[in-house]
Amino acid sequence: MNIKISDINACKALFFSISFFVGLWAVRIPDIKDQIGVEYTGLGYLFVIFSIGSVLTMVVAPKLIHLFSPKRVALISGFIINFLWILIPFANSFKLMGVLSFIFGICYGLFEIILNLQATSLEKKFNKPMMSGFHAFWSIGLLSGSLLTSLFLEYKISFFINSLIFIIMISPILYFSSLTIKNIQSDTLSFLSIFFKWPLFLIILFLLAITAVFLEGGTDSWGSLYMRDYILAEGFNIGLAAIAFNGSMVLGRLIGDRLKEIFGIYNFLVFSVIGSFVGSIFIASSSSLLFAILGFVIAGFSVSSIIPICYTFGASIKNLNPTVGITIITIGTYGVFMIAPPTLGYVADIFGIEYVYTPMLILFLLISIIVIFQKKLFKN
Repeated sequence: MNIKISDINACKALFFSISFFVGLWAVRIPDIKDQIGVEYTGLGYLFVIFSIGSVLTMVVAPKLIHLFSPKRVALISGFIINFLWILIPFANSFKLMGVLSFIFGICYGLFEIILNLQATSLEKKFNKPMMSGFHAFWSIGLLSGSLLTSLFLEYKISFFINSLIFIIMISPILYFSSLTIKNIQSDTLSFLSIFFKWPLFLIILFLLAITAVFLEGGTDSWGSLYMRDYILAEGFNIGLAAIAFNGSMVLGRLIGDRLKEIFGIYNFLVFSVIGSFVGSIFIASSSSLLFAILGFVIAGFSVSSIIPICYTFGASIKNLNPTVGITIITIGTYGVFMIAPPTLGYVADIFGIEYVYTPMLILFLLISIIVIFQKKLFKN
């Protein structure tokens, strides 16, 4: 069977597909926590294990992509991600879940780098902003996965059936879309490709990516627990944090490329950083369901284009191989899970789940100052 699909639509489909499972994870985290019998801190360590797998893989990703081709790596890693979701509902110990998390990390790390390389190459090919549009489909996938999983929770459909339905839905999309991935034309990259003196601009982009993912990942990882254990939501409402946050991210990313053209990419970035800070304040100070949801909407819309902007800049730094730039930014987005989950877990266990967004406030305050005072780097 010969299925024709354009490179742009295939790239969007891949962003959608891989994040659809993240929506499943985001809403089922309370179930996983109860399933393996851990506290907030223990759950945080699972995210650390996932991050270790991702970062270790990313260090050698440029070499692997060069040796085996992006298409082959995407097909293999996508297949493993699908298969592992059959096992997750039956993992009843921290050790087993830790092993699965590590393998997930390896596969997601590889897939993320290939996806963003494909997206930036298409952006350059058509010579117009497209990255926010591609990442919009990541958010659409996460939103769709979260919404559907919330409905399954409402009607008490089991975790295993939930996973099985998702696998049946997504596998064909992942397979046929991966077939369109092109080889990335770049110099041969070694194991040590990312180990050099990073320019200041790359360091700032790295920190900016970390800060954005602290909020994105924090909501995906802790939003459902925040809703269940602090707001005392039940059933469908447990998933409202992920739905509201990712729903507003979808809108932000769908119009993000247009907003960059209207306001300029730097000005739009400043608005995004400050808006994320304001949204985090709303969430951190919420005491009701409606107030919390408003905060998630503001934060989701504001943070939506920060990572795409980082990828665009990271792939365009002078005298820097785009694959290396993308890899470093991606390491930042996944590497933060080595620090963030246990930190947020300690905060939740010691002070309460309602304080889990406080570290994000501090980070966004600091990165706002950096972005404003280093304006000339973003303008060059």
